[in-house]
Formats: sequence, structure tokens, C-alpha cells
Amino acid sequence: MIASVLLSSIVGATGVVYSVSTLEIEKDNCYATLLSATDEACSKIESNFKNDKASLRMLAKVIGQSDDLESNEVNNQMGTYAVNNYITNIAILNSDNKILQSRHVNVENNVISFEEEIAKGEHISNLQPSTFLKDKNVLRNYVPIGGGGTARGLLFTELDVDALVKAWAPSIYEGQTAFCIADRNTEEIVVNGWNQSYQTLFDIQNEEIVTGIKTKEEGYSEITLNNEGYFITYKPMNIENWDMIIIVKSDIVLAPAKKINTNLMHYLFSCMVIFIIYLVWIMRCNYLAVKEAKENANKDALTGLLNRNSYEEYCSSYSSGNIHCIYIDVNGLHEINNEKGHMAGDVMLKFVADILKASFQNEKIFRIGGDEFLIFSSEEITVLTNIMQTVNSEITSCDYHISYGLAEGTDLKNVIKEAEVLMYAMKKEYYEKLGKEVRNKLDIAG
Repeated sequence: MIASVLLSSIVGATGVVYSVSTLEIEKDNCYATLLSATDEACSKIESNFKNDKASLRMLAKVIGQSDDLESNEVNNQMGTYAVNNYITNIAILNSDNKILQSRHVNVENNVISFEEEIAKGEHISNLQPSTFLKDKNVLRNYVPIGGGGTARGLLFTELDVDALVKAWAPSIYEGQTAFCIADRNTEEIVVNGWNQSYQTLFDIQNEEIVTGIKTKEEGYSEITLNNEGYFITYKPMNIENWDMIIIVKSDIVLAPAKKINTNLMHYLFSCMVIFIIYLVWIMRCNYLAVKEAKENANKDALTGLLNRNSYEEYCSSYSSGNIHCIYIDVNGLHEINNEKGHMAGDVMLKFVADILKASFQNEKIFRIGGDEFLIFSSEEITVLTNIMQTVNSEITSCDYHISYGLAEGTDLKNVIKEAEVLMYAMKKEYYEKLGKEVRNKLDIAG
């Protein structure tokens, strides 16, 4: 039992350690995966903005050679710019705050200010209302047309944030990750592929992340928002004052490890159930084996009655009280063994034992010697006398013979001795009738 409990404890502890280590390994893998995805996303986005900026610079230089920004020549030159899924429009903001679009479709502007934007020089804006897409916020990539204070206008492209999210979303964890781009100066989330209710860094409610981003650090954190766990990485970008943030739910990251752990727990539980069943079976077998061994040790193999060991145990455990004892000896066993063989003698002993068992069903019957039986009973002496007369008649009718003595008292040793003496007296009479002497008789003189 101790070994079983110890083994079960070791197996259980090993399972717990394995489960915890599996989750920690999965977290470490997540850290490496998110950092790699963050580096890849930063590189891709920076490259796209760099290419867009280079194209705008070249186009702004060409347009700057024209005297009239509203000419057909300028209009045609803007029309050559490659608009794609996330760069939705290209236009010019002139010094009169007029927005000049290609195809001479000029747009009324009450959104952006030439003076404010030209003061920033070449730059990418944070979120601004679109002048072309209704109820949409966009990012604008501005490049001055002309140099320094002589700039006559700002060439810009509008970038659809929703399209950016779709184009740049990380593919890790089967596309179930999200990303954001935050401005560490204004703390505004300029590209939100996560949760639209989070508009600033402080909405994330994690001081470590906010501090890390504002101090241009690269980091990794595990946070809880609205009772849900997340793993987050953040890294400064080489664009404006932006930081890339990649987010994934803890449940998504840890799902494989939890599945493994769940299967492991089911396996360990099944093993434990099987082990317990096996242990119970072993204990039952052991119990039955001990019980059988004890019964065999206390039973006479030939007759099935209680043996000498049981008799001595009973006598040693007896305390006090009135008791009746019947001492029985089978007559003629030696002669039958000599004349007909020991098998014939065994048949006679079994027959006598069966008669005794049938007559004294609720009493203790012992075979204490080769042909000696002893019965302890609480019945009245007259009842026992009648029973023994019936038993003697049944045995005699089969041409077998017994001698017996019946005694009563409170001293067990004396009662047994008295019954034995009475049995030998009856035995003596039996043999005298046959003209023989009693073999191994007690000294009953006096």
C-alpha cells in the first residue's frame, strides 16, 4: 500500500511538473514567435512606406517643375501614380488649402491645413478624416512640392487603415493574431487591427507597455484585459515616432499545450483508475488467499471440520461461563486400517464427521486426533443427550461404532477431562463386549 501510494504520488507530481513546464515552454515559444513576427511586420511596413515615399519624392520633383499645379500636365503626372488596395488616392494640397485631385476632380477641403502640414515638412500623419472616402479615417503621406519655404503645395497619398490591417496582418497562429501601430509621442493608436475601443495606449491599461513604448524599448508582456489574457510584443519602428504592437490571446497560444495537458491528465486519470482497480483486485486476492490459508490452517483436510489448531485457539481464548463438551472417539479405526486399508478408515471418519455436522449444525466441531472428535455446545444437557443417542444409532446402523462422553461445567479444562473420561468408560464397555482390551486407554482407576 505504501509503495502504491508513493508510486501514485510520483506519477501525479511528474504529471503536474510536465504540465507546468509544457505551458512555460509554449510561452517561451510564443515570445520568440511574436518577436520574429514583429521584426517581419516592421520590415515589411517600413519598406512599403519607404517605397511610397521615394515615389512621391520623384513625382513631387517632376510636378515642381510646372508653373501651374492645376495644369493638365500635372494632372496627367498624378494619374501615373500606382494606386493599390491601401493607397486609395493621390492629390495635392496647395497653398490656398485647395485639394487638387487627378482627373480635375477637385475636392472641397475643410479637414487639413496647408500651413500646419507644411510646417512639419515631409511626414506621415496620424489619423485624419478622409476627403474622398465618406466617414473614413486615413493616414496621409506628405511630400512638399518645391523646397523649404518656397513650397507651393503638398503632394500626398491617402492610406486606407482597414486595408492596411488586412494587408499587413501577421500570419502566425493561423491568422488569429492582431497588430496595432501607436504613436509614442501622442500615445494615439494610428493603425488598429485589434480592438476599436482602444484608441490610445492608456486604453491598454498596462503601465509596463506604455512606459516601454514611450521610452523606445522593445519588449514582451503577458496582460489581462476584460478578464482575457493576452501576449503582447512591441518594437520601435523607423517611421515617424511609431511602435509596432502585435497581440495574441493566451488561449490561442496555450491551446496546443492545454490540449496535450488535458490528454495527459485523462491518460493519468485512466491509469490511476486502472491502477486502483488493479490494487483493489490484488488486495482482494490477497485477502481471499489469506482467508483461505487461514481456513486451511484451521480446518481438517479430510473431514472439513475444525482441526487441532482451531481447538487450541478456542481453548486459549475461552474466558468463562457454563459450557457443554462432547468427547467422541471412533471405535475400530485401527482394525479397519489394518484389515481394509487406510482408505476404508478415511471413509469411516468422513461418514462420522458428516453425521456430526448434520446433527450439530450451529456448534463448534473439532477433529483433535486421528479418530477423536470434540464438540462444544450451549444446548441443554438433555437435548445433547438425545442428539447423541440419535447420532450413535445412525452410525451403528452403518456398522460403525463410536464412544462418547458428555460433560457440563464452567471450568473448560475440567469439563474436557470429564467428557474424555466418560468417553473412555463407554469405550471400555464396547471392547469388553467384544472380548478385547481398550487400546491406549486412560487410567480411570478409582
